[in-house]
Amino acid sequence: METSSSSGQLLYGPEDPFVLYLQKHHISNKLMKEGTTQIFKVRRTKSKTWDVDIHEDVRYWLDAFGFKGVVDCGRSMKVDNELITTLIERRRPETHTFHLPIGEATITLEDMQAIWGLRADGHVFTGRDYHVDYPDWTSKSRDLLGWIPDTSTETKQDGLLMTALINQTRIPLGDDLPTYVYIQMARIHALILLGGLILPDTTGCKVPFMWLNAFEDPEEVKNISWGSAALSYLYHYLCEASMDIHFIRNPHFSASSALSRKQLLRGDTQFPSRFSLIVFVSWCLK
Repeated sequence: METSSSSGQLLYGPEDPFVLYLQKHHISNKLMKEGTTQIFKVRRTKSKTWDVDIHEDVRYWLDAFGFKGVVDCGRSMKVDNELITTLIERRRPETHTFHLPIGEATITLEDMQAIWGLRADGHVFTGRDYHVDYPDWTSKSRDLLGWIPDTSTETKQDGLLMTALINQTRIPLGDDLPTYVYIQMARIHALILLGGLILPDTTGCKVPFMWLNAFEDPEEVKNISWGSAALSYLYHYLCEASMDIHFIRNPHFSASSALSRKQLLRGDTQFPSRFSLIVFVSWCLK
């Protein structure tokens, strides 16, 4: 059987289907048959949150929650949709790795911790879709966020609209306010980071109410493994996209260099032996 190494040309698909047994359903199978695939465009949230000044005491609590690295990163880079498509074509759900001309590469918890400063160990972050200890979500929002959202204009399908959260961050805070006020604002900023950057909602415009449950005790938030939550979320939707499902709900990812799709496919570009994929998401204007 002719292989890519023996022919000197790029041949899509596994040389041995024993390990990569999902080839028939993989997006590269369509690439072999039709010669092309659609360009993926990642769903992103429009936001001006990076233009809002964060009060020093609010930033203190964001740091305590474990989001210091994300905040320090600031606005994300422009996304190269063709590069993302190329990586998805090389993503294999059987091994959870990218199969590249230089070998296999993947995104790890170490990357989450090194790039975003997200905690890799700690408590598992899961969503409980009921308002623990409260009669309804609006009552819980009142106590945890210091604001009662209007259910007709500021909520949607069991979630808080991103625009409503961002509007709350524009309310100026003075100095010497009670500590709980800064904690409430820090929770709002944390929800924006989660819903628009780390774990974006499938609608692209809201944050699930159930995430409020993770922020009840401000001293315990720092013990949550945000890194493992972000990585598992990314893995799940990368696999879904690579199996020819035509949308991506997960955070964006990019290579450490601006490589063209053609170069990456053909293996024209030289990479260091330890190929590091920079994981990031962006707010992006429409």
